[in-house]
Amino acid sequence: MKGFKKQHFLILLGGVFLLAGIAINMSGRYGIPFIYFGTGTWFASAIFYKTATVRQFVTFLIGLIVLHTGVLLIIKGELIYPMKFGFITFMCGIYVLLNSGFSEYMKDRKNK
Repeated sequence: MKGFKKQHFLILLGGVFLLAGIAINMSGRYGIPFIYFGTGTWFASAIFYKTATVRQFVTFLIGLIVLHTGVLLIIKGELIYPMKFGFITFMCGIYVLLNSGFSEYMKDRKNK
């Protein structure tokens, strides 16, 4: 497993869920949640790894924006979008917030 990074694992996990959702849809059952979960995993990974070179504060703010967008889609977007789309967006926001490294940034800032 040398060289197998967290980023590669998330890309693989998103692909597995996306392909599982497509396969379930092709068999005539309802596989949309798997497609949403796979796409959401890829989207959250892209946001996190594109902003990982930026300071943790910016990543934290992006996570908050994505999280609150998900909440708005759950509450107000139920007529336009499916509720699951808002839930996946909300989960992506939580993922970005938890992996932002903001707590380490604040701890290092406090120790200086």
